[in-house]
Formats: sequence, structure tokens, C-alpha cells
Amino acid sequence: MLLGSPRRKAFTLIELLVVIAIIAILIGLLLPAVQKIREAANRMKCTNNMKQFGLGFHNYESANQVFPPGYIANNSTFNGVSDNSEASWAYFILPFVEQDSLYNTVDYSIVRTNNGFGSSASQTAAVRTTRISIMTCPSDDPNAVFAFGGGYIRGNYDANGGIGPQISPAPNGLDHTVQGVFYNVSKTRVADITDGTSNTAFMSEVINPKGDDMRGVRGYPEGPIYQHNNTPNSGTDNVRSGYCVSDPMAPCTATYTAYNNRSIILTARSRHTGGVNVLLGDGSVRFAKNSVSLAVWKAIATPQAQTGESIDTNF
Repeated sequence: MLLGSPRRKAFTLIELLVVIAIIAILIGLLLPAVQKIREAANRMKCTNNMKQFGLGFHNYESANQVFPPGYIANNSTFNGVSDNSEASWAYFILPFVEQDSLYNTVDYSIVRTNNGFGSSASQTAAVRTTRISIMTCPSDDPNAVFAFGGGYIRGNYDANGGIGPQISPAPNGLDHTVQGVFYNVSKTRVADITDGTSNTAFMSEVINPKGDDMRGVRGYPEGPIYQHNNTPNSGTDNVRSGYCVSDPMAPCTATYTAYNNRSIILTARSRHTGGVNVLLGDGSVRFAKNSVSLAVWKAIATPQAQTGESIDTNF
């Protein structure tokens, strides 16, 4: 006589499908939470990077009594000397963000006479092609690194040039419709920021589209400066023909053909949800929402008050 029922040796197909469906649902519920946690960590990393730049800018200012120049255009004079280097703030700041060894690979007395950054000269190769973590936001595409034929590293943090377009300056001339803190051969002092450092943008983020796109280039005047013409993550960027790779989150149009007929507008953009990080002149980092008004966004671009300007720090 048999006692009890036969022992079941395996799940039925229906039971197995139910288990798989439950696991899939749990993964579907968990994945957005994991992505939110990862993005929160990425945004915090970006914030910390920008705070380091804020400290670097002020340490530079303490050592030199001025903030670093936005860039040095060809045929300029800087510190009383003819300068054709086409270096940008991203080079000058290196010793103040713990990158002394990289900075020291350049003999500046040579590059200022031979267009060392603009011509991809061997004397600037290390600075132009070395990626350092402080320049990169982990929320952006990690594979979108080089531009200008692979000769220039890109990054995700640009200095505030003001309200553009950024044009090719006459020797030592101004290069924006309304100047920001950083521009050609700029020597902005804390005392020049009469709007107050807490009301003035020093830096924000840019997206690096994958491909040969100039936005975010570190060692050349056409990539490391952004403008406040458009609110964060809006509008279309003006970029040099041949170096405009339109991205759904960073659209662009080719509006000029060479360094000497520039007409650049680079908008603050990020892959963070809802806005961009902004480094202010007091060293703090704020998150500017896409919904910030254009009037407020333009107001924080300028170190001095403009006619009709109204600063609202609750952006």
C-alpha cells in the first residue's frame, strides 16, 4: 500500500514562467532606483569637481591678483609680451588643481611665439591630449573624448564668457557682446565683480557629443568658453563648420568656417535631469534648473550690473 502522494521532482512550466515574470517585474522596479542613485552620485562628483575649480581660481587670483585669462587669441599681448599661444584658462589653472607636472611639460616662452596650442605643436602635446578626472563629468558619454582630428582633449566644464556670440577679437579687443569673467587676455579681479561673487557665474557644464566636435575642447579658444544667450539645455549652439556633430541633447549648427571669423554660442548643457551645475564666484556650486528665466540667466553672466538687470539668486 502506498503512503502519501508521489514526490514532485521539478517546477511545472507555468510555475517557472511565473517566477521569471516576478523577477522581471522586480528588476523593472529596481532599475530606475539604481539609475537615480547612480545619477545622484555622478552629479555629486560633478559638484565636487567644480568646487575644486572654484578653489583653483581663487588660489590663482591670490598668487596673481587676477583670475586666469579665458584664453589668449593669436596676435595678442599678455603681461606686456606678444603672445600667440592660444592657450586657455584650462592650461593656466593646472598648477592650482594639483596638476603641476602636466603644466611643467610646456615651455611657455616657446609656445607663445609659435602658436603652440593652436597649431598642435609638439611642445603642447601632453596638455592637449591628457585627460584628467577633474575635467570630466561622469554623467556624460565617457567615449566622447577627443576632437579636432584627435589632437585635443575635451572636458565638461567651460568658463563663463558672458553673452555672445564669441567673435574673433582685434588684438586685445573684447570678444563678446557683453563680457563675462573670462575672455581674451582677461585679467578680471575680485574688485571688478561689482555684482558680487555670489551673483556671478564662473563656470558651468557642456556636453561632449561623440565625434569630431569642438565643444569642450580644453587647449584652444573655440571650446573652453560658454555663453548665457540660451537658458540651460535649450537652443542650438553655433559651432565651426566641420566640427559640429549634432546630438539630441546638444544640437548645433555650423555658423562660421575658421578661427578668424568666429561666431560662437555654446550653451550650458548636461545629462543631469532638469538642469546644470553652475560654479559661482564665491566658490559655491548651485544647480540651475532648465526653467530659470533668461533674464536671470543673463544677469548672472555679467560681473557688473547691466541696464535693467535684476539678480534673483533663487534660480
